[in-house]
Amino acid sequence: MSGQSTAHPLAGRLAAPSFVLPGTVAENARFLSGRVDEMALCFFEAEACLKYDENDLPPGPAEPSASGALRCHVHLPVDLPWPPGHGTAAAADLALAVCAKAAHLHPGLAVLHPPEGSPAHKRRLLRAFAARWQARSRIPLLLENVDSCDVLELGKTFPADHGLGFCLDVGHLLGYAQDHLLNSELPETAALIHWSAPGRKDRHLPLTEFTARQRRAAAALMARVPRAAVHLAEIFHWPGVAASLPVLAALAREAMPEETDTNAQP
Repeated sequence: MSGQSTAHPLAGRLAAPSFVLPGTVAENARFLSGRVDEMALCFFEAEACLKYDENDLPPGPAEPSASGALRCHVHLPVDLPWPPGHGTAAAADLALAVCAKAAHLHPGLAVLHPPEGSPAHKRRLLRAFAARWQARSRIPLLLENVDSCDVLELGKTFPADHGLGFCLDVGHLLGYAQDHLLNSELPETAALIHWSAPGRKDRHLPLTEFTARQRRAAAALMARVPRAAVHLAEIFHWPGVAASLPVLAALAREAMPEETDTNAQP
C-alpha cells in the first residue's frame, strides 16, 4: 500500500469495490493495487458476469502491489433465481458458476444477499443453498444484512449452525433502522464490514456524509467488530473511497483501547 495507507490503523484489512472508476475489473484492480489491500469483486449481475473473459478480469492471483498481492473476495449476484418453493439448486449453481469466474484469483470469501419472504421461507432456502455451496466450494459464504433481511431474523445462531459467516453492512443497518441487529451480538461475529453513509435509505455515500448520529453509531460498531475483520469502503467511485478512508482511520483510532503507561507511578 502507499505511504499514506501504511499508517492507516486498518492497514492490511482495507478493501474497495471492483468498480471505483469506469473500466473493466482488471483496470480497477491495477488502479487499486497499492491503494488498498483487497478488492470486492462486484459480481452483481449473473448473466453479465458469466460473459467475462480474460480481458475483463485480472490475470491473477491478483495484481501485484508494493506489499504483496491484492487480495479479493466475491459479492455474489443479487439477481439469483430464488424459487417460491423449496428448491435452490438453480440459484446455488448459478452463484457457483459466477464465483468460478474468479477461481484463478483465489477469493477469500463470498457474500450472499438472503432471499425475500418470511423468515421460515428464507431459512429453508438458505439451508439448502448453504448445503449445495459447501458440497462444491471451500470458499466461506457470508450472509449480508439487507433491506428485506437483517439476518438476525433467521435466528441468533442460524449462520453458525449452517456453516455461514456474517457480513455487516453498516449503511444498510443505519439506512433501514435495523435496531434489532444493532442491539444483538451478531456484529461481533462479522468477518467483513461494508461501510457507507446511507443518505436516504441506501445511497452508498462517502463516510463524510454521516450525520452526527450515524457517526456515533458507526464509532460504537467499530469498537465491537472483530479485529481481524476486513473493512470495505463500499462507495462506487474513487473520490468517495478516498474521502472515506480517513473517516475509517478516525473511527478505528477512537475504537482502540488507550495505551496504559507502564512507567506510571502507583
